[in-house]
Amino acid sequence: MEENPRKGNIFKYIAYVLIAAAVVGFGIYFLTPKKLTATEGKNMLLFIDNQIIDIDRNLKSDMSKQDIATRLSWHKSNTSLFNEVKGSKDKVIKPKVEILEKKIIEVQTKEFPELRTAYVKSKKEVLDGQKINIAVSGPKQDTLTFTGELFANEKTKDAFLANIKPIIQDLRFKKVVYKWSDKDSSDYKVRAKEDAEI
Repeated sequence: MEENPRKGNIFKYIAYVLIAAAVVGFGIYFLTPKKLTATEGKNMLLFIDNQIIDIDRNLKSDMSKQDIATRLSWHKSNTSLFNEVKGSKDKVIKPKVEILEKKIIEVQTKEFPELRTAYVKSKKEVLDGQKINIAVSGPKQDTLTFTGELFANEKTKDAFLANIKPIIQDLRFKKVVYKWSDKDSSDYKVRAKEDAEI
């Protein structure tokens, strides 16, 4: 007895429809923002308020007594919190997120030029021993300059840059300049966030 080909096609189409419905259902479930419970909302507000207070305290104080790694870590935690809450549609949380954003930008634009200067000071003594001079310049202290004869070699420059690249990106330097004589130098642009970018 022969099977009806139409029956087979019907089952195939039914299977396609069920799979498509499942995919759409999963998409809606996982991509739709979840409504916060009252407790989650209170906790989020508490985190945001505490961070705003902490930023205000740091804006008024001298953070230079803290080491560079601690300061950078603090900025990264601000960014993490902001990224976690920025998409909130909650009527109470949304205005707080806007305040948090302004505070983070304010503290970053104040702090990152100071951090870059502190980094250069922290490396001076070590690099002097290797006959390398380090300096920072630019209106936002975002140009890092190394002076030393060893930078005449291209491989040395590349290796040196590869070694320091993570920290100079974290500190948001925009340019690294290598000088090996009064007339000879080369510079590299650094892909890093702007100070006012979260």
